[in-house]
Amino acid sequence: MSGSVQEKEAPADKERSKLEIVLFILTIGTFVAFCVLLILGSWTRTFLVEARSFGATLVLQGETNNWELESAVICQALDAPVRQVEPNGLCPRAIFAISEAQPRTIDWPAGATLGVRLQADESLRIEALSGAAPVLADGDRFVVPAEIWRRHGALLVNGSVVLGGGMASGTRDYLISGRWEARQDSAASTRPNMEIVRSGDFSRGASVEIWKGTWLFGTFGEQRRATVFGHLTPSLDPESPGFVMSFLSETGRLEMHLRYFGLEGPAVVRPDVVDTILTSPIMLALATVLGILVLLLEIASNMHGKRRRKVPWLVSLKKIVPKKGGRS
Repeated sequence: MSGSVQEKEAPADKERSKLEIVLFILTIGTFVAFCVLLILGSWTRTFLVEARSFGATLVLQGETNNWELESAVICQALDAPVRQVEPNGLCPRAIFAISEAQPRTIDWPAGATLGVRLQADESLRIEALSGAAPVLADGDRFVVPAEIWRRHGALLVNGSVVLGGGMASGTRDYLISGRWEARQDSAASTRPNMEIVRSGDFSRGASVEIWKGTWLFGTFGEQRRATVFGHLTPSLDPESPGFVMSFLSETGRLEMHLRYFGLEGPAVVRPDVVDTILTSPIMLALATVLGILVLLLEIASNMHGKRRRKVPWLVSLKKIVPKKGGRS
């Protein structure tokens, strides 16, 4: 009888084992598929930056860099320095010819490189470093007086940005503080917005740039500064110095470069697959479901194993009980 019971249960045991194996393979396969989709999506990202600084360098692109200055003077460089001139807080009269302050509408050409700095008297200086003609010759400046800049509107920026100047003794264009976020989307995401995979704060004196990187050890792609879309605004808080710059970069294989005094090269911030997995709600939910399934399979396997061990004992018990009853 014991042999017949075991023979009847053997096919059922095999079927259950096959079912458990199939379920386990399907679970692992689903998890691996989601990981692959997540990894494929983690190659592209965007950076969101908001910082307070005394200076920035802008390389403008496109045809959307139209600025309306409520009131500004033009400081044009003189061919030769002039002696014994009256001082002016906006520009040194010894080397600049200064126009009258008036509203100005500026249509910056593509490729113009500008140096923006908040001066000691809190006026905003916009200097043409290169490529700003015919608006400004190289070295000429627009200066927005402090009383105008404190309540000025936003200045839109489309191009690449170097936020904060290099640190040196006496420099006044350094970054004060700020924060950043790295956001990215993936094929495993069900949300229309990008998830934050890494974030952090800037330390004072850092110089920030967003770069478009290469891949496969530099074999493919071109490394260049990434295009950003943002705006420049006054602080609006008399207790917080500097101007505020916020921008969102283009989407791609991007990385953030942080330069500090004393370092030969930049510190590179580049989110990796581990950051993506640890911050993805889909992956966290999938890992939870996977853990529950594995637990259920383990419980079912243990219960099934106990039933198989109890069968011979029950058969033997049935043989023994009638004999005792017969003797009594």
